[in-house]
Amino acid sequence: MAAINYRDGLKQEEGIKQTRKELDLAKFAQLPESRKRIAEARYEVLKAMNAFIEAGFFKKDEGARRFCEVYNAGKINLPEGINEALRNIRKLSRPTLYRWEAAYRQSGLYGLVTNCNGRKGFSQLTENQRVFIKALISDHPDILTPMVTAALEARFVPQGIPVPASHVIRRFINSFRRENESLLLFIKNPDAWRSRYQFAAGSSSAHVTRLNQLWEIDATPADVMLSDGRHTVIANIDVYSRTAKVLVTPTSKAQAIGTLLRRCVLDWGVPEILRTDNGKDFTSQHVERVLDALEIEQELCPPFTPEAKPHVERFIHTFSHGILELLPGFIGHSVAQRKSIEARKSFAQRFMKRGSVVEIKMTAREFQEICDRWIAAVYTMTPHSGLDGKTPAEARRSWTEPVRKIEDERALDVLLCPAAKDGGWRVIGKKGVEAGRRFYFNTAMAGYEGRRVQVLLDYADLGRAFIFDEDGAFLCMATCPDWYGISAQDEACFLRNAQKKLASEKRSELKQLIKEQRIGIVPEQILAYRESLIGNVKETPRKTEGYTTPAIDEALLAADRRDGVVNQEALSGTLSVSPQVVAYEEEQRVVNLQQKRHEKRIFADNWEIYTWILDCIKEGTVTDQQKQWKKEYENWQDNGMRKPFSSSMGVSALMGDAETAEGL
Repeated sequence: MAAINYRDGLKQEEGIKQTRKELDLAKFAQLPESRKRIAEARYEVLKAMNAFIEAGFFKKDEGARRFCEVYNAGKINLPEGINEALRNIRKLSRPTLYRWEAAYRQSGLYGLVTNCNGRKGFSQLTENQRVFIKALISDHPDILTPMVTAALEARFVPQGIPVPASHVIRRFINSFRRENESLLLFIKNPDAWRSRYQFAAGSSSAHVTRLNQLWEIDATPADVMLSDGRHTVIANIDVYSRTAKVLVTPTSKAQAIGTLLRRCVLDWGVPEILRTDNGKDFTSQHVERVLDALEIEQELCPPFTPEAKPHVERFIHTFSHGILELLPGFIGHSVAQRKSIEARKSFAQRFMKRGSVVEIKMTAREFQEICDRWIAAVYTMTPHSGLDGKTPAEARRSWTEPVRKIEDERALDVLLCPAAKDGGWRVIGKKGVEAGRRFYFNTAMAGYEGRRVQVLLDYADLGRAFIFDEDGAFLCMATCPDWYGISAQDEACFLRNAQKKLASEKRSELKQLIKEQRIGIVPEQILAYRESLIGNVKETPRKTEGYTTPAIDEALLAADRRDGVVNQEALSGTLSVSPQVVAYEEEQRVVNLQQKRHEKRIFADNWEIYTWILDCIKEGTVTDQQKQWKKEYENWQDNGMRKPFSSSMGVSALMGDAETAEGL
């Protein structure tokens, strides 16, 4: 018998392994081609290793070691493309080969895919087990891991499906709760969800002969005090055409420089050389990384030599004498001293003095719009002496050779600046995400409340921000309603409705999941499964001896009087019953009891009737009445068992004409 059970266990285990391999093969077929090539390349390396060991008659460890030495020396001939697919592996080692072998034995080619086993997103739980856990947590948000484990055992072990260790289950539970924190709170406590997560928005050019051959970039010497804070103006100019752009930014940081470059690259094309000073903003790692990615050469000017970049310096001077002098509130003050004589200085003098602050009574958005309009309508259309009387627009149009352009602006997302603090990392809350004293929203954030995201601001338009999740995937482009003059009340109402709609849809999906997984019968399944484990366990009888006291004796007399039992000892002198009569009566009592049990089927409760019908289904003897009763009982469980169960048919109807039933 033990040998048969062992053989059946092996067959069952083989079936489970085969099913898992088929599932892994299906997963492999859905992967991107790049990841498939990596797995196939690793498989080719394993084949080459086995062939190397077999040809050299090596033992496994020695052959693997020698194979690694030959492979790392570049002496192994592999099919075309293998080395390219494995370019990230600088040196091959035995542990790596053994790990690949183990992964291939377990999951086939899917096990050789990067980031599939023992990495993020992988779990030993089957798909049905994961769905079951999601439904269980959705119905019982505060359920503990031991109870989830017990429910898994009760549901899947009888089906021959093993349940992973508790730490695997706990890791999946924590991941599911972390990714659906807002939704689970919406299910558990809508009031707390509204308080915590619901949106509440209340935001020298002689050598220059080619277009885009040389750009010069610099920040204005003075800062501008606007109605929404202190700002800096950064300017960039193409030396060949004298075309220029400016950016109004809170500070002249590397990210703002990258944003201005992004605007210029999209409109003008990619330059060959960018000339800057050697300030920390222009020599930062961010700027160097951007220029290196675009293959733009950076030319640094010597310290304290503004004449080395004369074109952008001249543009800033022209800019300071342009429309700005007509803007409201241009008088301003000196940071060092606030003297009345400073008020008599011209706007351009103070604007060109480093360390000064000039005041303009408008917002950053309004000031940026004025600057763009002045450049487009005045500066670009004004003849320039350095262009032989041409305007910058005419100089740009006169160039007929191809210009290097980046067609897809998403390739320039690397130039977007992260938020000023903490690298741009924020948590989506009631008011969306906060950056630069503004709040940004988008309906796509619904369902991501409480999630950590990275906020990248577009300094070309401070009213919008690009939101990326922790994996680097693009989530949405959020906007600041205050920046665009949108009513905070209207924005909040719109966002709340979108958020509630999404949360309600998700809740409906989880409720359907709860119903499909029949979470209502989990308590009965747990109890029945645990009772089945102890059903064949019998306690060994213990030796006993009679024990009595005078009080017990008197209590027995009182009990006999209550139950109408005649005290045999009291009647021992007047009435005696022979042992034969006693034996006959006991025999008759047993026969009557057996006949009664033969005639009637006794059920302890509705659950016993349910399990009996399941047995009938397995045996193929189930009737239509039994199927109907089973369906009604399952619907009662799925609806929460709030009322006592009642069926449209009696229990006796389930037994057919052959026998009667006695039950609930």
